[in-house]
Amino acid sequence: MKTEILGEKTYDLLEKTGLNWTVEKLPLFSGTGLKTESHGIFRNDNEEWLGTVGNRYEPLQNHSLAETIIKASDGIGLTADRGGMLNGGRHTYLQAQLPDEFIGKSNIKRLITGLNSHDGSSSIGFGSTNTVVICENTFYMALRGLQKFKHTISAEKRIEIVMNDMRVTMEKEGLLMNKFKQMANLHMEDEIVERVINKIFAVKTDVDSETLSTRKKNQVLAFGNSVRQSIREQGNTVWALFNGVTRYTNHLSAPPTKEGKQEYIMMGGGYEIANKSFNEIMSWVDARTEKKTVFAVTN
Repeated sequence: MKTEILGEKTYDLLEKTGLNWTVEKLPLFSGTGLKTESHGIFRNDNEEWLGTVGNRYEPLQNHSLAETIIKASDGIGLTADRGGMLNGGRHTYLQAQLPDEFIGKSNIKRLITGLNSHDGSSSIGFGSTNTVVICENTFYMALRGLQKFKHTISAEKRIEIVMNDMRVTMEKEGLLMNKFKQMANLHMEDEIVERVINKIFAVKTDVDSETLSTRKKNQVLAFGNSVRQSIREQGNTVWALFNGVTRYTNHLSAPPTKEGKQEYIMMGGGYEIANKSFNEIMSWVDARTEKKTVFAVTN
């Protein structure tokens, strides 16, 4: 689409992120030519089918999402300047950057991510995306409980909702940074390593390794190597353990293609592994933190 239609900032962002295309909702027919209640969403640039939706579903075009994210970001002092697509465009995302944090022994690049679907699978949602610079490990956490909106609402109302969601996301992202700092201040113990391995691979470390399949054994060994490398980078802390998890999902278990890797980390198996591990680790960290607080008060 042309700049005179979109506006310069919106056009530049769509071009930069590869999202300068539209979708169309078309009725689907049976093999004998009978019209159905279902509709297909197709990309107009390459005619690729993205998903099947109901009659009431209205797609949100990439340019509408971009314009909304840009205006909402401008309204709270951020800049939306990156994004891309997953699974051939079935999902698209745009991102606004937050100030870097320094945790452990490395800077962290922080982003607010707005994720949209063209296949009808989900509403627009926001999440926190963090990349540890020293090892280029990325962790994506979807944030729930934010206000949802229909694709058909007015542009003004959409910007208002997105601006509020981005503010809430910033607050939750700040809390996440505090949790990372807690991890960085705690020594890694065997117990939490074993709990994470069991959570990821459904393997208990005290089980005879001969009972494991070769595939499972190789996965556990690869994860162990990831943790050891993270210890060399971050020290023997719980933060290094979590970095070992994201190193594993980013560099060892992820698909080789850029888009495949991004989808794996943001929505697929890597997302599940990292978030399950994060919750397990924070359960352990919170228990230790509470014990220390109680001990300090009673003495």
